[in-house]
Amino acid sequence: MELHSMKSLPHDDSKKKGPIAWMAGHSVTANLLMLVLLVGGFFLGYRIKKEVFPYFELDRVRITVPYPGASPQEVERGIILAIEEAVQGLEGVDEVRSSAKEGVGTVTVEMIEGENLQKLGQDIQSEVDRITSFPEDAEEPRVVIVARKRFVVSLALYGDQSEGVLREYAEYVRDRLLQDPDITQVELVGVRDYEISVEISQDKLR
Repeated sequence: MELHSMKSLPHDDSKKKGPIAWMAGHSVTANLLMLVLLVGGFFLGYRIKKEVFPYFELDRVRITVPYPGASPQEVERGIILAIEEAVQGLEGVDEVRSSAKEGVGTVTVEMIEGENLQKLGQDIQSEVDRITSFPEDAEEPRVVIVARKRFVVSLALYGDQSEGVLREYAEYVRDRLLQDPDITQVELVGVRDYEISVEISQDKLR
């Protein structure tokens, strides 16, 4: 007769110590945790800002000064050089680029990455306001933070009407759309500026 000794293997309890095993043993707590996560997810989802075409800034500030009737050389001497000297030493300025065209001067200031764009815009506005050497015929400088927007909807108006009637109706639609607090900008494109025509008979010109 042969005797066989049998030894029981040690029971491995490590498999019961994982998160799944814990949830299986605490079903009420697991269900409550899942409910909290679902409610929190829905709540945060409605609060997240959503934009189809997002608005974003380009880390640039643009200064534009109209100077009617001036040549590019006059714009450079009277407008561009004064602005460049005023903004060149400001904190946060990375690069200054200028453009002098007939009747208008433009200076674009690029910001160092990580700086405060709003503060830089305010500093540039203050420095430009201190400039007293602009020509008398130069108009008020415009300082704006360059931003890019993409349109969401394009609406076309057409019909068997004159250009003036279509423009008036387009302006009416624009004004109605701007009454909606969720709409911040509506632009008219494809329309010509108004012109004034003065006709005098040749007899009165003599």
